[in-house]
Amino acid sequence: MDNNNKLDGIVFINLPKSFVKQIGDFKLNPTIPLPIQLPEGKTSVDKDDITIERIVAGMIKIVAWDPSNSNFDYYRDFVLASQEDTVNQLNIAAIAKEKAEDYEFSEELFIAVNNLAPQPASFINLATHYSSLAAKKKDESLTEYDYFQQKAFETLNSGLSMFNNNSDLLCEIGYFHVYQNNIEAARDTLEQYLEVAEDSDDRIKQVKNILKDINEKIADDAKLLEAYDQINLYNEDKAIELLNEFLSENPDVWNAHFFKGWALRRQEKFEQAKECFLKALKLGECNSEIYNELAICALEEGQRELALFYLDTAIDLEPDSITLLTNYALLNLEDKNYDKARYLLEKARNIDENDPLVVHLIKKYCDETGDVLSKPIKEEVVENVETEEEHDHEHEHNDNDFSDYDM
Repeated sequence: MDNNNKLDGIVFINLPKSFVKQIGDFKLNPTIPLPIQLPEGKTSVDKDDITIERIVAGMIKIVAWDPSNSNFDYYRDFVLASQEDTVNQLNIAAIAKEKAEDYEFSEELFIAVNNLAPQPASFINLATHYSSLAAKKKDESLTEYDYFQQKAFETLNSGLSMFNNNSDLLCEIGYFHVYQNNIEAARDTLEQYLEVAEDSDDRIKQVKNILKDINEKIADDAKLLEAYDQINLYNEDKAIELLNEFLSENPDVWNAHFFKGWALRRQEKFEQAKECFLKALKLGECNSEIYNELAICALEEGQRELALFYLDTAIDLEPDSITLLTNYALLNLEDKNYDKARYLLEKARNIDENDPLVVHLIKKYCDETGDVLSKPIKEEVVENVETEEEHDHEHEHNDNDFSDYDM
């Protein structure tokens, strides 16, 4: 982040060299320029603007946004000496500004607190601030949501690099991973937390329960992966056994239903397979593989129109899949729907004209229709002023578009 604009409104003044004053045990150094936070709208400093409050405000900005400033230590000590319990007061002010939705100023204050007196709690407070901003942006901007989540994570890790094996930071990082569904990272971090947590820590019981759930999920994921491997090894019975065990504990995992449907379809149990694929859709998943499998089941059960509908839907979801395009083209060739078949094959040729199935189906199309296809036709968007006659001709030519086929 570029913090230069964060220092807009700051000007520096020099005290007379003869000026010597102390704030408690802190002695002012007249050779170091003092930053002044100008009133809003002003570009130069007046005598009335030079107050201790505006000097401290200017220093807080530098502490927050310019920690590499050559006079950082001096400004930090000045701010700490400016009033009793400075850090706590600034933290209270940061929380109040956050509640008032003045997020820019509250961020500045949280960062300033962290730079003035870094401690695990100050890193956690700043990370929590970023997490709160992320939550507010979740439904508005995914980019901003990701940005603030990353800022929260980086802040916690910065704290951990400074306070190695701190239980509070480890717990917060573990919770962050749980929220992000980074299961293995959550397990590793929370196990580290348990190793260093004090026996009196109230979070221990909750963390142990979370770890229990995580370990069960990891075991379930391993079972799901094993089922997938068994299907690829053509051990469908074993895969279905594993999937039934998994689904008894996790009935709402869509891909478990999909894998079971896949295994059943391989066993030619099409009705049962179809129910599994429909269940995956009911659980909210919507992808081309599910619709392709449903098309296979429908075709095997003699429901050709339904199979065509499923394939059409699959291609809508994944328009550049050669497998789907060639499957759909083959059915249209069998139905002697040559215009649609050619359209699909042209799309497939534009993706990979050397694909063996594409080459085979184009030959089949040419043999059946007598057409001779030259090099692939590239679809281009052109602007053209048409006569009414040309428009009618264009409409006839575009009968190959998907939109003109109601399946």
